[in-house]
Amino acid sequence: MASSNRIAAYLIDGQIVQSMAATYFRSYAASDIEGYVAAFRRDGFVVIDDVLTSDECIASCAEIWDYLERDGKVHRDDAASWGNDSWPREVCRNGGFVGRFPFWKRMKKLEPTFLNKQPQSWRNRQNEVVYTAFANILEADQLWVSIDRYGVMRPGKVAHELLESAVEATEPNKNLDWTTKDEWLHWDLSPFHFGTSAAGFLPNEELGHVREQYGGVRVQGLIALRDCPVESGGFHCVPGFTDDRFFNWAKDHEHSYGSLPEVAARNFIEVPKDDPMRREITRVPMKAGSLLIWNSQLPHGNFPNNGVDFRMVQYVKMIPTKDKEFLPAMKLSTFDRTAWYVYKCPAVVASF
Repeated sequence: MASSNRIAAYLIDGQIVQSMAATYFRSYAASDIEGYVAAFRRDGFVVIDDVLTSDECIASCAEIWDYLERDGKVHRDDAASWGNDSWPREVCRNGGFVGRFPFWKRMKKLEPTFLNKQPQSWRNRQNEVVYTAFANILEADQLWVSIDRYGVMRPGKVAHELLESAVEATEPNKNLDWTTKDEWLHWDLSPFHFGTSAAGFLPNEELGHVREQYGGVRVQGLIALRDCPVESGGFHCVPGFTDDRFFNWAKDHEHSYGSLPEVAARNFIEVPKDDPMRREITRVPMKAGSLLIWNSQLPHGNFPNNGVDFRMVQYVKMIPTKDKEFLPAMKLSTFDRTAWYVYKCPAVVASF
């Protein structure tokens, strides 16, 4: 069982930010616009408090469980059902992403993505506090919002009595297979050609050469739906690795690592395992309801859940409509309101 004497105190910007049960990364109130914009520009990422209410977080977590339990193999109250034999295979082992990536060609395939059965996730994408935070950081009012996924990480530590009993009854080390990839560090923005991947968006065929037109800030984000102390795993990154550091790294590696066929052809780029930047990795534990926004130039990833509680988040990304790299994957003229979103929500449809 986790106890307070085993919770480390993390020193953040000279301050210790600690609750009764866990330590969290420094965060900002949604009303402190000047503060969180300055932090984003300085560090390349920022955490903003209370963008979702407790009820909204609970409703979001319920949708994750609905997805996990849809085949009748997983049960939220039965730890014995959380093993790999029962767990949905399409839940990504690295980041715990729920469902298949909503690539634009897959958008009409509703069952694999499950997006038409998650009304709270749509409400979260439209949340005014979430929108305002992105708008302030991007300095743009007209934004497209991504149709992205939930994320879930199973508890990796045998501490809860139910989990401990389930593991002893089957295979003692089975729970160790639940942990995600350790020290996973990557970019979703190629440092070499500046192509990016964006869930639910369609590449603009008229864009031309992305590298020649790169200029605006590109961001990604996630919302913590449960308290995510460091024990529960979560987001980590290399603070300050933006702008000159990002471009200089690309220049230094363009003709070596960047020339490898498996690297040159992709938007998703893994940071080399021996790169010195890995010594600067910083973990970012977050409170439920808080929003993390990071610059896509920032090397980032997830670290494993070694605690006793689930980690649950929702990924969300916003792009200025004036950014011509991407277009909405679905247009209003082809949007099937009944099939896609049975919970009538005009604002969502209008966003397309």
